[in-house]
Amino acid sequence: METTEPLLTVEGLNVEVTIEGQRLTALKDVSFSLDPGEARGLVGESGSGKSLTLRAILGLLPPNVQVTSGRMVFDDEEFIFGGSKHATTAKRLVKLRGSKISMIFQEPAVALNPVIPVGEQIVDAVMRKDRMRKRQARKYALELMQQAGIDDAETKIDAYPFELSGGLKQRVMIAAAVAGRPKLLLCDEPTTALDVTVQKQILRLFTRLRDDLGASLLYVTHDLAVVAQLCDSLTVLYAGRVMEGSNDLRAILDHPRHPYTEALLHSTPDIDQISRRLYSIPGSAPALNHQMSGCPFAPRCEYRQDDCVVAPIPDMSDIPGREVHCLHQVGSKPPPDAIREHLQLDRPEEGAP
Repeated sequence: METTEPLLTVEGLNVEVTIEGQRLTALKDVSFSLDPGEARGLVGESGSGKSLTLRAILGLLPPNVQVTSGRMVFDDEEFIFGGSKHATTAKRLVKLRGSKISMIFQEPAVALNPVIPVGEQIVDAVMRKDRMRKRQARKYALELMQQAGIDDAETKIDAYPFELSGGLKQRVMIAAAVAGRPKLLLCDEPTTALDVTVQKQILRLFTRLRDDLGASLLYVTHDLAVVAQLCDSLTVLYAGRVMEGSNDLRAILDHPRHPYTEALLHSTPDIDQISRRLYSIPGSAPALNHQMSGCPFAPRCEYRQDDCVVAPIPDMSDIPGREVHCLHQVGSKPPPDAIREHLQLDRPEEGAP
């Protein structure tokens, strides 16, 4: 049986933030892998470390944030974080940006230059990757805008960002991101600020671009319904640590093993079930300066026992491709029907008979 090497492997990623002279752990031993053409979701509440993970991979961290240790292998090239090799790794990561790895941000209005027409910004991305004359690069930029679903691209190419709607700005960002034909797209909640109709269009666009480019997606979101529509695999983060992960998305959504994953599923809203009281996870996520030796979710967990807070929780799963950092796991019962319906777990794929 033919096996495929992962496009991206992240092992033991540790990130620290320095605030007022105090070094605080923001990511601790984060690990996962991504195969060629695969889409993996990174989910969790705000402050769980999702966006920070993307920025660490691409080396886009502010001066007070540092990757202290870890290892990454991308496209058969190894990158070592921390120690004597860290400076070399940082320089090598710069060469990947916009070429082999591109990032799509949550707020295109912030990412786009407000005083330069959007077409020129895509042209710049094209010319950085390929040696094209400007006229040729503009023609290619126009094709990219059309592929990104921008109607009347011939007119929109000379528009400034403030003249475009949020959905059009996001499409421009996507066109610029794929200009270099990257192997990996890092998506930082790119549909959060859009209405549901535009969001659905953008998700379909990601699926099509993924097929056309053969690219992998690492998709950050807090919305499990989006993950269910777009992704093949899932990693659940909480307080900068991996709680649960699986190479099989349906397995983890059908049978969550970590109480935090179960709680996220139960707190998913469903407008078709207005009589159902929306579940909310009690308490709040720990502050960055509140370090715990055991499971960080323990204070909010209904399954907690005394041993949950004693020491770091190792991977307790014995299933290949699955990890569960929990000593007292959830039973194997599937989520309620209302949640399954909202996540479209039982609906046929689009185009399926």
